[in-house]
Amino acid sequence: MSRIELLSSGGLRHDNRRPYEMRQLDFTILSNPPLGSDAAAKVSHGLTRVIAFVCGPREGTGVGRGPSGGANGAIAVHVGAAPFSGPERKKVGKTDKKLSDVAYSIQNTFEPVVMLQLYPRSVIEIYIEVLQHDGGLLQAAINATSLALIAAGISITDYVVAVSVASLSTPYVPLLDISNTEQSDLPHLTVATLPRSQKVTLVQLEARLNIETFEAILKVGVEACSVLTTEMDREVRRWSTGLNSRMVGSIAAEITGSDRPSQKPIGTVKEEMDLD
Repeated sequence: MSRIELLSSGGLRHDNRRPYEMRQLDFTILSNPPLGSDAAAKVSHGLTRVIAFVCGPREGTGVGRGPSGGANGAIAVHVGAAPFSGPERKKVGKTDKKLSDVAYSIQNTFEPVVMLQLYPRSVIEIYIEVLQHDGGLLQAAINATSLALIAAGISITDYVVAVSVASLSTPYVPLLDISNTEQSDLPHLTVATLPRSQKVTLVQLEARLNIETFEAILKVGVEACSVLTTEMDREVRRWSTGLNSRMVGSIAAEITGSDRPSQKPIGTVKEEMDLD
């Protein structure tokens, strides 16, 4: 597909979105994570769907010095993909370069954010499973990881929120939250921010751009992250409210059970009546 076809004369992209319009979003913290994991979160950006699992912190053998030089904890990131996740149905191995790059970027993004000094000699395992890939994989993986870490109770300094932006050159138009079609044909970047401090913690550029274009699409990405922060915060509040309700219900059930008078077996009661 040529670059001209990526944006119609009416200003619509190939999937009928406006240039600054994001795909349909779905941020969900799973209330019942799979056995073996401490928390899980599912994130969808349009047809790109990933799920992140967090295990730990757990005592790690051979854990060395953390990124700050002390005997801090460590983060290990693993990324896998289902054979049906991409446009081509094929088996994806553990040594797949694209997935390895995603894992490396996630690790570098979260190491400064997770308070690893609180988890000495421990490892926090992060597993990302790609269920479907239609562009913007790194942004979805980062957003899912951020939610899963929060649900696991891992101490972090801030949310990490990410989005992808591409640059259409003729005419110049930034395209937000790109699909696989746009990602394959246009120079693009992924930006991750820390909402509270307004700092940029990751910029991954997938092509050469002149400085003016780079600064322009970076600004668009940073502004879009504030919108995603609102969505992420809404999901965290929904999840925490549900968690509190379940805890209160569990405590109430225990109290009710302990106050309930003990009941004797029917046979014992019948024997006492006969004796009287």
